[in-house]
Amino acid sequence: MMTFDVTEGNDIYLGNDGNLALVRDETAVKNCCMHFARALRGEMLHNMDQGMPYWKTTFGCHADLPMFEAAFRERMREISQVLAIDSFSASVENNQLHYTAVISTIYGSITFNV
Repeated sequence: MMTFDVTEGNDIYLGNDGNLALVRDETAVKNCCMHFARALRGEMLHNMDQGMPYWKTTFGCHADLPMFEAAFRERMREISQVLAIDSFSASVENNQLHYTAVISTIYGSITFNV
């Protein structure tokens, strides 16, 4: 797999060769997983039914963390290089969603701490 690389602020940038920076394999899958998890359902004009249902699961009066986890797992299954979600835990603290996921990919294991 190959995709654009992004900065900590999720911005694309130019590499040393003056072209858009690219990443491959494990880093590419990690970036792809991150973008799939951050995509809000309804924000993509040509894929309105895709993305994470944050409004239904976490942005209301009562967060439904099991529903969020199910949506996260479903979303990650859309990435062909992802083999499994080994673990997932989520919490809401001070009105902020935090989650940790360990994802097995064809390149190895990656961990998200959001």
